[in-house]
Formats: sequence, structure tokens, C-alpha cells
Amino acid sequence: MTIINQLTQGHNFNGSEKQIANYILKNQEHVINQSIQELASATFSSTSTIVRLCRKIGLKGYKDFKIKLATELQQHYNDISTINPDFPFTEDDSNKEIAQKLLDVMQNSLLQTSQLLTNNLLEHAVRDIFQSHKLGVFAYGDTYISALSFQNKLMKINLPCNLPSLTDESKFMAANYTSKDCAILISYSGRSKSTYQIAQILRLNGCKIITLTSDENSEIAKISDIILPIANNESQNVKISPFASQVAIEYVLNTLYSCLFVANYDTNQRHRIASEKLFENSRFNY
Repeated sequence: MTIINQLTQGHNFNGSEKQIANYILKNQEHVINQSIQELASATFSSTSTIVRLCRKIGLKGYKDFKIKLATELQQHYNDISTINPDFPFTEDDSNKEIAQKLLDVMQNSLLQTSQLLTNNLLEHAVRDIFQSHKLGVFAYGDTYISALSFQNKLMKINLPCNLPSLTDESKFMAANYTSKDCAILISYSGRSKSTYQIAQILRLNGCKIITLTSDENSEIAKISDIILPIANNESQNVKISPFASQVAIEYVLNTLYSCLFVANYDTNQRHRIASEKLFENSRFNY
């Protein structure tokens, strides 16, 4: 039987021991970092009472108790699996459990997306971007934040990237793109009607289309030149937040940016260093 179960059941515990057990159950992560004196003070008990409690549940003493408790908690966090990315936590989860579950959701999304990306896809995307006269990014909603970050990074290596700030601007911007240009579309579901309309305009004009999506069979994907795949973990409906999809999209965009940087590494390195020197007096030195 686990320590947690024994503390919960409280067989043969006296009043003071039950009080200590209740405190531990409510503050499991905190207790691991407490000394026996601190625990005694927090529970208005004595160190001898704590030792007696430890021995009642089959342990040698308080040090042994902390080691076993830490092991059980880690095992509990490791056992958190099949988490629903749409609703990864519940109201009963502790803050530490929430942190662990989000880490698990994000790690899984990143790992799966990494396995979908290939060297050939990235090389093809980098080549099309460098060969284009103009580069544009089209995104809506949550994905717009990731697109804005991508544009910011490209600006810092002097690679212009157009990102419309208004929804209506997107169609006009797409209409101005030609076969000499390249556009990056971001649609996690691949089902956005607005993004599909943009894709149709770009396709009609012969523009190169690079699409980030989790659905390689979507209508948008079908008229794209390159698909940079995103792991398909979230539903298309209600969710607490796009934890899995957003981290995956940012990962792909960061990877693409890094590949663009490396493709012209010396020039980009010099440009970044020169830019930083221009702004080195913009911060106070203490």
C-alpha cells in the first residue's frame, strides 16, 4: 500500500497523527522540502510524534518518509498519460499536477511534430522563400500571434515579411502576389474558409504556397506546394486553450526561421551583432 493511501486511511492514528497526516495530504509537494522541525511547527506537533507516525506506516523515520513520498509523487506524475489536450486538467488537480500535465501535452505535441518534419520539406521551403521576390504570412486568431513572432524574427535578419494586420487586408495582399512570390499559410485545422479563400487567390496568381496544418488532406493543403505538418492532437471544437497546437506551430516556425538563418549564416550573424551594437546603449548598466 502506498504512503498516500496509508495516510488517507489513518489506521490506528491518534488525534495528533491524524492532524499531521491531513497536513501532508494537502501539502504533498511542500512537505518534501520541509525539515522535521518545520513540519512539527506547521502541524503544532512534535518531532517525536512525526517519527512515530512514520514508523506506523512501516518506515524507519522522517528521512525515509520523504524519500518514499518523493518517489511516489514522481511515479504519479510519470503515470499521467492519455491526457486530453483539449481539457488537460481538472478542478481537482494541484498546481504541480497542472504543470506536469501541460508539460506532457506540449512535449508530446513537439515530439510528434518533430517526427513529421523532414529535411527535404524544410530545404524545399527555404529554397522557395529565398527565390521569392516577396514573402507573406497569412494567419487568423491564435495562430496570428505565432505569425507575428515569426515576422519579428525575420525582420531582425533583414528578411522582409508581410503580415496583414486586418482581416480584409489579407485578400487584397494576396491579390498582389504573383508567381515570383511566396506565401506561408497557417491553419491548424486546415478548414478555415478565410484561409482557403486566400489560398485560392494565391493559387490563381501562381504564387508558391507553404502551409502549416495538421490535416494534409484538407482543401487548403490540396492546393499548396509544400505542407509543413503539425501533430494532430486537438479537436476542432471547444478547448480550454490551444496548448498543443500553438506550441507545435511556433516550433515549426522557429525551425523554419533557424533554417533560413543558417542558409546565410555569416551574413545573418554579422547583421545581428551589428544591430545589437546599435542598441547597446538603450539599456541601463548597473
